Amino acid sequence: MPQKRIFNGDSKTALEPLCLNPEQLKERLYRRDALQELILEHNRDHLISGKSYNAVGYTLQLFEYLDRKCTVGELIAASDGCISERSVAGNITKLNGILYALLGMRITFDKTQGTLRLVNESDVLLATEKLEKRISKIGTEWAQVSSAYQAQGGDLQHLLASSKHTKTLSDLGRLMAPAVKETAA
Repeated sequence: MPQKRIFNGDSKTALEPLCLNPEQLKERLYRRDALQELILEHNRDHLISGKSYNAVGYTLQLFEYLDRKCTVGELIAASDGCISERSVAGNITKLNGILYALLGMRITFDKTQGTLRLVNESDVLLATEKLEKRISKIGTEWAQVSSAYQAQGGDLQHLLASSKHTKTLSDLGRLMAPAVKETAA
């Protein structure tokens, strides 16, 4: 039996990091259409369908036209009603997948205020708080397991310094040292 033909299924180019350092990215972002240009240079098929922008590309074009900071209503108004609030949310999700894979950045969609913007200081602070919570939880678990290992006669210092696990465990040991001291106290 013949296989079902799929058109435009998984035919998009792979999204590989562009490896721009922060200074290079900053230099490129001065242009009003920088994000579009970066994607079009390497992964054109993610924004273009046929000879024109697809919905994701059109949303990015409007977002950049509005100086990369706007409300959903402003974006819809700029499109002359061609896109809806629901499609904006879906397109932003798709855009974030592309932007994160290529540049490590995202468009923040604040649903309570209906605003769209690139990552800013508050996003970094929020991510830092999330990271701190995760590390403290994992650190406590690591300290407990390490203490249990030592209580059974295991040599944690030898394990951390062993050649087989040197890179991972010694780095982890330095990172988790405050948690070990906290648990021991």
